[in-house]
Amino acid sequence: MQLKAHFAFAAASLLLAAGPARADTITFETLSVGTVVSNQFAGVIFSPNAFSGAGSSSSGENWATNTDLTVVSSTSADVGGLGVPSLVSGNILHSFGGWVNEDGDPSFRISFAAPINSFAATFAGVNVAADVTIWAFNGPVQVGIVSGSTTGQFTLSLAATTITSVVVRPGSFVDWVGVDNITYTPATSVPEASTYAMMALGLALLAFKRRAR
Repeated sequence: MQLKAHFAFAAASLLLAAGPARADTITFETLSVGTVVSNQFAGVIFSPNAFSGAGSSSSGENWATNTDLTVVSSTSADVGGLGVPSLVSGNILHSFGGWVNEDGDPSFRISFAAPINSFAATFAGVNVAADVTIWAFNGPVQVGIVSGSTTGQFTLSLAATTITSVVVRPGSFVDWVGVDNITYTPATSVPEASTYAMMALGLALLAFKRRAR
């Protein structure tokens, strides 16, 4: 019984040492202005035009076929009013010029190489709150949805046990919106090598103690 208790304690110690998964944040600062976002971030892929056909926003427009994913500077003339003080800064997504040329409600998908369980993004320059929406998916199954409830600027977040991709509608055909501070948390926390080493040492000591007895 005492040996079992030692093993249980060691297993619990491994879980505690692993700790909660650390959130990752994309701010677009590592990309140059004018870059079209796609696969520049490890384990994350941005793809335009996630939805097609009839739209669902207040604009009454169909989903765009040419959603803009161009990085711009938040201080350039290529952005709308962001709010004071702005929740977004530096480089942001997407360009004002690109929004003007979109042929409907923009949408883009963010796919993750490994599942996540939480997602958040900051939006600024919002005139139609409900048109800013995030959908979460586990494969083809929708597992969450959240929309804005106030104008100006805000952060939307959602969580689910397993999220493999999210779709973002950054405003609609009639509303330019800047996107920044995309944050996500891996669904599982992988212990570091040092944690495995400590666990192995502990089990070795337990085995030695058992043999000595």
